[in-house]
Amino acid sequence: MKKRGITALVAGLAVAALGFTAGTANASDNQPLSASTTGASVSLTVDWTGSESFTLRNVKLSDTSCDAHPVFFYVTVPGFQFPNHWNTSGCGTTTTWSALPGSLDGGIHSLWVTVCRDTTFDNCSTSGTSLNPYD
Repeated sequence: MKKRGITALVAGLAVAALGFTAGTANASDNQPLSASTTGASVSLTVDWTGSESFTLRNVKLSDTSCDAHPVFFYVTVPGFQFPNHWNTSGCGTTTTWSALPGSLDGGIHSLWVTVCRDTTFDNCSTSGTSLNPYD
């Protein structure tokens, strides 16, 4: 009886240890984000790669309006906005990127994406927030 109890305890500790191993997938890893507004949409997956870095994967930026206005998106983290990425191909087109890495010294707690149609007063919409599991 004692031997079974010790074996169960060891197995339980091994399972618990696996849950806390550095680099283990987290519920916030590979989080899909999307945003859309009149004439523009963006969808992507956030892959957190460390406390100061991420990679956006399978990014799709679509121009959904035939109005001669290009569309763009950008990533924002608390206190910083990354440069715009554009789709200038026009009506009904989608520009894709397989991977867009980003990093910021000092750490990144979270990020979100904003998609816009480039007009006099940009028509924009912002996604939900992805939280960094390494933070």
